[in-house]
Amino acid sequence: MKRRKQKQEKKARDKIIEEEENKLVQQVTDTLKEIPLLSNLSDEDIHRLASMFQVRTYPPGDYVMKAGDIGDEFYLIQEGTADVLSKDETKIASLRNADYFGEQALLTDSERNASIRATSDLEVLVLNRQQFQSLTKSADVMFAQRRAVVAEDIVQAEEAPETTSYDKETFEFIKNSIKQNMLFANHEDEIVNGIIPYMYEATYKKGEEIIQEGEEHATKFFCIAEGECEVSMAKWEKEEKKPIVLSQGKTFGELALLYDAPRNATIRAASDVKVYVMERNAFRYVTVTAHQQEDDQTFSFLRSVKLLQPLLANEITKIGMALTTCTFEANECIFKQDDSPDKFYIVKEGFCEGKATKENGETEEFVKDVGSFFGELALLNDEPRNATISAGESGCTLLQLSREDFNQLLGPLQDIMKRNAEEYKKPVNDRNLFGEPNKQICELDELKTIGLLGRGAFGKVTLVVDPHTKKSYALKAIKKKQIEEIGQSSHIVNEKRVMMMMNNRFLVNLRRTYKDAWRVYFLVDVCLGGELFTILRKKRSFNEDYTRFYIGCVVEAFDYMHKMNIIYRDLKPENLVMDKTGYIKVTDFGFAKVVPKKTYTLCGTPDYLAPEIVTGQGHGKGVDWWCLGVLAYELLSSFPPFFDDEPMGTYRKIIQGKFKFPKYFSSDVRDLIARLLRTRPTKRLAVMKGGADNIRQHVWYNGFEWLALREGALEAPWKPEVKAVDDISNFDQRDKRKSAADSGKPPKTPWDAEF
Repeated sequence: MKRRKQKQEKKARDKIIEEEENKLVQQVTDTLKEIPLLSNLSDEDIHRLASMFQVRTYPPGDYVMKAGDIGDEFYLIQEGTADVLSKDETKIASLRNADYFGEQALLTDSERNASIRATSDLEVLVLNRQQFQSLTKSADVMFAQRRAVVAEDIVQAEEAPETTSYDKETFEFIKNSIKQNMLFANHEDEIVNGIIPYMYEATYKKGEEIIQEGEEHATKFFCIAEGECEVSMAKWEKEEKKPIVLSQGKTFGELALLYDAPRNATIRAASDVKVYVMERNAFRYVTVTAHQQEDDQTFSFLRSVKLLQPLLANEITKIGMALTTCTFEANECIFKQDDSPDKFYIVKEGFCEGKATKENGETEEFVKDVGSFFGELALLNDEPRNATISAGESGCTLLQLSREDFNQLLGPLQDIMKRNAEEYKKPVNDRNLFGEPNKQICELDELKTIGLLGRGAFGKVTLVVDPHTKKSYALKAIKKKQIEEIGQSSHIVNEKRVMMMMNNRFLVNLRRTYKDAWRVYFLVDVCLGGELFTILRKKRSFNEDYTRFYIGCVVEAFDYMHKMNIIYRDLKPENLVMDKTGYIKVTDFGFAKVVPKKTYTLCGTPDYLAPEIVTGQGHGKGVDWWCLGVLAYELLSSFPPFFDDEPMGTYRKIIQGKFKFPKYFSSDVRDLIARLLRTRPTKRLAVMKGGADNIRQHVWYNGFEWLALREGALEAPWKPEVKAVDDISNFDQRDKRKSAADSGKPPKTPWDAEF
């Protein structure tokens, strides 16, 4: 009897222990799923990893790791607290239960960026690299090169899509449904109202596929009017997950409205279904046209303000982007005579009524209707308001700008009015830096090919040497036929023209162009240190000294380009290359464009897209400074700040501007990144008055020698091994494919006369 009782008690204890262990494993599993570095692992692999952690304890004051050490362990705090310390022992952050650190060490040797010191009795769960690699393949966690995306240019008015007329009830149903979707929620009502007539009806029978997982070139977005749909994914079958059911009013397929991307799920009709469908070309036509018209109208309003006439076009555009919308109820007072001035207004909808009492006691009344402006003297001085202005009898919607915002963007208006206009006249730089073929560089058939540097969508890039000068270059070969097939000839010509405008230490410069019957060629500077992407992949992340130098190189590149009104739009580690001295250069100018005001093309790499590109509101130089913030974050952490398993999840975070900093980021770099990743372009650090100097003077760059950097005299934090002008050992030649042989007749391409 006693023995049976002991067995029962032991069994109960074992059960409790097992439950506690399972609970612990589940807690660890949930934490591991949140780590971007492990996002490609399956739920099964994550669970297996969680079961392998070992418990380790540290008393208060003991170091778990020290900055500069090379480690191979990842830690998860179970109980207690710890401090994150910089190299000089300055406290950066505090850690507590469920916080983790050291994840890069699971992949490769990497220098610890910070020290971790226990501040109480500390219990951590530890996993080492050997355990990790015994369960996973390195390919599962190595990040792949990211593909840039671009949406088609919008159709012209004469090619506008057909529209459908809906009754009021149906119209409101569609509007309420699509407004729940993140892509539409950020658009004003007038734009959403303009979109709805371009949606058309379609029906599907029960069991019929509406979209298929992996489907390429998808262009449709759907809103369920009647019936139900089932969402399933191939990986769910292995995980035994049930399909998700979508009912009336739900929407799906929104990514297709932005650009070409494979469908990430299969959606079938669970019953007979009626849907409303929106095509990408219609969506782009409505949203871009609406924003463009509004921007042009605002620009005209601002240009007509006499006080703002000294401003340049790009400055007027900045002011337009800084305007905010405000509404006033019927007869509501906007400001009173003799009030202190603070804002300037433009009437967007409705009208305003004004009343001014003169010194002689007479009263003057006036009306400000759509397109009118008032309060402009608030931008210039502190003189009291000279009239009382109220909303009209039906209320009004105004665009407003405060003097503080104006000064942050452009500086005091008085200074602008006093400046010498001639100093601000920038010549249009459309000259060819190289004129006719550069006689200092040999002809195409004389170039000696050394080997493959990389392969892109339209051809390959090879290392070549001029046998006369013994200088090496990168030769980018582009197939005319492929360019013609996808209608990208204007992009290639634009890339060549933009590159011919520029020559700078921090850019991969164009040296000559060639053509033959089948291809056109760009001969550009070669950087034999390799791609920053490849270096980052090997090191997993950079410390702040490395990152400070690399970001500094990009700041110099962007400052140079922006002074010529050129925006870049595709910053990422994949488009940065290192020369033999360890300096970084910007390469691949396929999306670069001369933009004096704003442009509306959706292009870039998803992780790096700025909010105004995602929402289609039009963008300017501010997108490059947003990308710089993303780059700094990624170089320090190995993943971008708005990372998500699903593209639309990434875009949701981008639009909301929501991200978290790893614990080991210093407070100074956090401040810099946060000031670059502002959702409003006019609030970004380098967009405001001072431009790139605002970054150069930021506390994170205290003591940094900018002049030495510009002159190439500042020593890089790391130099690649480059043995000779024909050394391609720093390039990852993963693609061993042979180029397809040319066949048929050479394509006729009038645009290649540019080469």
